[in-house]
Amino acid sequence: MKRYSQRSGHTAMAELNVTPLLDLAFVLLIIFIITTPLLTSNIPVQLPAGSKNNNPPVDPKSIRTVSIARNGQIYLESKPVELPVLEQELVAFKHDVPDAAVVVRADKALNVQQLFDVMDVLKRAQIDRMDLENVTP
Repeated sequence: MKRYSQRSGHTAMAELNVTPLLDLAFVLLIIFIITTPLLTSNIPVQLPAGSKNNNPPVDPKSIRTVSIARNGQIYLESKPVELPVLEQELVAFKHDVPDAAVVVRADKALNVQQLFDVMDVLKRAQIDRMDLENVTP
């Protein structure tokens, strides 16, 4: 029988045990996977519940159409108008028809500021029933 001496027990290990390092990496990965969605959903937003038509039907006589062409020209029905005239017309229309509604048809290449200008006119005319349509050629 051969006896081993105690001197050979003090040699350096040639291999590194990576199992604890992998365990730590997986734990950190799980922590990041769990906490990342929580960081982005802290903004309180109520999303619409779908396309439910709870509004009563609109009388076609109480609807006016405002179109905005690609070049920025504004049309009320099919008549070209400027923003101050549009506002006067819509205020008079709202006065005559309390249940007034407006459909805004905007060209897809339209500058967004021009659409906002028309929306401001609708707000000043106190027309709260409106629909947006995108005009594509």
